[in-house]
Amino acid sequence: MKAGIYYGQNDVRVEELSMPAIGPKDVLIRNLRGGICGTDINIVKSGGDMGIRPGKEFGHELFGEVVEVGAEVATISIGMRVGVNPITATRAGKFFSLEVGGFSQYVRIEDAELDYNLYLFSDEVTPEEAALMEPMSVGFHGAFAANPKPGEHIVVLGAGPIGLSAAAGLIGENISDVVVVDIDDWRLAKAAQLGAKTINTRKQDLAATLAEYFGTADYYGHPRSRCGRVCGCGRCLCFV
Repeated sequence: MKAGIYYGQNDVRVEELSMPAIGPKDVLIRNLRGGICGTDINIVKSGGDMGIRPGKEFGHELFGEVVEVGAEVATISIGMRVGVNPITATRAGKFFSLEVGGFSQYVRIEDAELDYNLYLFSDEVTPEEAALMEPMSVGFHGAFAANPKPGEHIVVLGAGPIGLSAAAGLIGENISDVVVVDIDDWRLAKAAQLGAKTINTRKQDLAATLAEYFGTADYYGHPRSRCGRVCGCGRCLCFV
């Protein structure tokens, strides 16, 4: 099979490797789509060993089709279309999760189990859409780590893949008062398509526009100023 191998700064090569051999608790998937994470890009540009060891397969956003099943795997069958959780895809765990092999043609999933390291997708979901499972999960997890509730006002800083995933997760869970902030109109248009309000800080004042969307509150109990500048305490913006 062909595989993308990391060797260091700006050094990625496509090489021929032997097909992975699976154990009785493992499955083999044929990689249909692999996503390029910003972490992959940063590591390749900077070089060194910062989560991907030189000489290793890498990539951790992938979607594939099961082509071989170990004798002790009961919940998974050949032909299933599955997304991969890179954290639990190998026994090595989180520390080597960037080396799962998202840029390889075939990938071994160790201790394979549905809803643990593999997630079943219906035929209606395209491979391109399914490959977004991992970044969508990251955005959703980050957004809900703050335990948001419907009716609260939420601001997402950045309309990249993770920010848009966070916004989509919030809106999908009936938290509709979401504002996405960025400096790129194309990305902000995507946020608006999701149902979020948007602010382009190249063109709009962040604090003033948030006040237009959500109103104002004297949270700290400090004197307000009519100019919209920082009040006398030096810690908060004040509006009328």
